[in-house]
Amino acid sequence: MVSSTSQGAINRRLNRVKGKNDVVTETATEAHLSELQLALAALPRQRTQVLPALHIVDEVYGYLDHQALEDVAQWVHMPRAELFAVATSYTEFRWSALSDDALRVCRGLPCQIASANAVTGGEAHECMFLCAAGSDSPISVSGPDRLESSVAESVFDAARATVPGGLTRVTGKRTTDPPDWRGWRAATQLSQSVSLALVERAGLLGRGGAYFPVHLKWGGAVDASSRNGQPYLVANGEEGEPGTFKDRWLMESDPQRILEGIRIACHALGASHAFWYINGMADRSASAAAAAIAAAQTAGLLDGLTVEIRRGAGGYVCGEESVILESIEGRRAVPRLKPPYPTERGLWGRPTAINSVETLSNLPDIFEFGPDWFREVGAEGMPGTKLIQLSGAFRNRGVIELPLGTPVSEIVALGEPSEPLAGVTMGGPSGGFLAPENFDTPIAPGQMDGHGALLGAGGIIAIPRSFGIERALAVWAEYNANESCGKCTPCREGSGRMAAALAEGNWADVEALIPLIAAGSLCGLGQMAPNPITSAKHQFGGSVL
Repeated sequence: MVSSTSQGAINRRLNRVKGKNDVVTETATEAHLSELQLALAALPRQRTQVLPALHIVDEVYGYLDHQALEDVAQWVHMPRAELFAVATSYTEFRWSALSDDALRVCRGLPCQIASANAVTGGEAHECMFLCAAGSDSPISVSGPDRLESSVAESVFDAARATVPGGLTRVTGKRTTDPPDWRGWRAATQLSQSVSLALVERAGLLGRGGAYFPVHLKWGGAVDASSRNGQPYLVANGEEGEPGTFKDRWLMESDPQRILEGIRIACHALGASHAFWYINGMADRSASAAAAAIAAAQTAGLLDGLTVEIRRGAGGYVCGEESVILESIEGRRAVPRLKPPYPTERGLWGRPTAINSVETLSNLPDIFEFGPDWFREVGAEGMPGTKLIQLSGAFRNRGVIELPLGTPVSEIVALGEPSEPLAGVTMGGPSGGFLAPENFDTPIAPGQMDGHGALLGAGGIIAIPRSFGIERALAVWAEYNANESCGKCTPCREGSGRMAAALAEGNWADVEALIPLIAAGSLCGLGQMAPNPITSAKHQFGGSVL
């Protein structure tokens, strides 16, 4: 398992920094190498430990030191060139030290709406995942390059995703209390097949954005196990797109609920090994997850099940399911060709079910109270609730839990726009827009298709008229261009050209590029990159042309 960054490690890194963007040769001392070697000794000498080892180097030095990487390559029995190829594919890692007065500025859409572009002289980052805080965020911390400060605690803890909202079933109390897994205890009385049938009766859909029926995904993995071996489970807490922060909320507030869901899912899958994949910048989430695992192990609730925490290291593409598999296996952060799909051949060729942490957090209640109870809330054919995240021009930014089928107008009213809205954008850089006249549309998979919009993971960003749809569209296009992993030409070249064509107002080129990118890209992130453009055109017509 990967330990989270400690305050002591943060202080050690800050003390080693000498000059902005200068490689600190002083770090390659015998003491630092000794610290690195001691930490590496705790890791098995396997390729799958590459990313944990890179995080250790980053923690010890504050960046990826070249000599340290050679030590890592030897430890995991990997050619140096191949290790460097892996390391350079993760955009969160630095290759030189920061100065002690370095300023990192978020360029995510919610922060741009809050006038982040007015901050000059800082180091720009595509998103720093403080979307709910907006312009209210003081200097705070949650990663190797950010300063821990008591200032945050005196205002509010902006590093946390936990913000005012309407969640009632998920409480922070379970974070520290001894685990009492009533849903899991009910699941132990059921066979694997009955557990699968119960999830089917509940009608649980995935909550990561695709809304695929959970029982079908699990059933596919179980069927493939006779051919390809015992399944794995991956709990996806990567959550790397601007405007989305509900998984961090869950992991920080109630990691026991997620872990209980992991336990139940592994029972239904017949899995004995699970990976909990967490965004590399979400230190608090990783700390909470590690504490939850330790408490559950002490209580004997994980007997027969291994749960490993793995940390991502930046890049929008790290949320793509096959990239997560590559990352866990110690490979570059690029997508796999499909088919085969993960449920057929995933981690190390074995069937692998990948579920978002929000999806898994529904399982304890389904097994404790039953599928009929679960179906009492939500829309026809789409039972249950959805975690909605509000950011941008809302007074009430944060996470709220609402039944599927709730109209967008009700959500906007709960968020209280801070100024007149041009519209909202949903589903992140792969999603779309909704004009105010269509706010009566319910939040439910498929219900927004007629308007060219997508619910996605449930992030709703309010776009004020003063900012405009055109600027929001340009931000999404630039984001997709900058975040392309570069593996396939349609996405690598096409997304950049599309952003440039948008900036020039060359709609003929934009129209020509859309089908090439959508049809030719390797993974869903590239295939869906044109969605905001087609959605904006559908919603606003000539006003954005």
